Amino acid sequence: MALPLRPRSIPQCSACIRSYTFGALGEPATHSALNQQVRGKKKLANGSNTVPVRLLKDVKTFGRKGAIVPISIGQMRNNWFPRRVAEYIAVPELKTLKLKNIAAERDFDYGVTNLAQEAAKMGVPGAIGKYQADIPTDIRGGMSGDEKVDASMFQKKVETGRLSPERSLELLDIFVPKTVEFWRQPIIEAPEPEPKKPSMRGFGKGAGAELLAARAGAPQPKKTANGNVAIYGSVSTVDILNAVKAAMAENDESARVVLHAEEIKFVDLPADVQNETDKVKSVGEFTVQIAPKGSEDAITRVVKVHAQQS
Repeated sequence: MALPLRPRSIPQCSACIRSYTFGALGEPATHSALNQQVRGKKKLANGSNTVPVRLLKDVKTFGRKGAIVPISIGQMRNNWFPRRVAEYIAVPELKTLKLKNIAAERDFDYGVTNLAQEAAKMGVPGAIGKYQADIPTDIRGGMSGDEKVDASMFQKKVETGRLSPERSLELLDIFVPKTVEFWRQPIIEAPEPEPKKPSMRGFGKGAGAELLAARAGAPQPKKTANGNVAIYGSVSTVDILNAVKAAMAENDESARVVLHAEEIKFVDLPADVQNETDKVKSVGEFTVQIAPKGSEDAITRVVKVHAQQS
């Protein structure tokens, strides 16, 4: 005679009942499938690291001005946005583009005059065989008679050494914009509560009074000794150096200019910050001098620091 099941051995929850049933029917595969764990949202693999942006100028292999293209987040933050190559797209506009099913696509053929030559330079498989007639001989592995003469020992070699200080200063004056702009987060401080005075008249009643009271108690930006709005962090000569290098990289000769952060300094600073010539910590317009090593002269540029709107 079989013993009756004790209450403790009877499954009490739905999961236990399923386990007990599948174990009795001998279906371990279904049991394991039901108990399969699902990765949570926080542990999912990272999504795309690109962001759609609108081009502010024509960019080769990306698209014309006004086109919406995808670009990596780091490239946009560190290069394109400071150089005014592209701008971010607002969230409402992104939603509109999504509703209209408009995707951000890059035009790899834009601005490329010779697709065969570009394909060969980029190492596209089969490009040399496919575009053999269109690719110059120096790329496809042969030289004509005229090209051999041009490349002979009697031709003057291209100078690849360091530029002179005078030439470096000329290139800096040509390619560095007159105004270099930066955006920083302002420091916001909550006002200290004032003690209530019974004798003083309040703001009154109504919506207008509530608005005045809210404005009076709203946080205000922190001001420096000279009256400018203070910012988190600073704008240093290293930041200016990076902006200068980005501007100089647009030309082959100017890209060879050697410049260091020590060769950039702020001038005509207020009295309270005259000791710090390598950085500023407030919103405003400032003047910097850029003098390459070995040059007796320097160029001056205006640095504008804006308060970033949250």
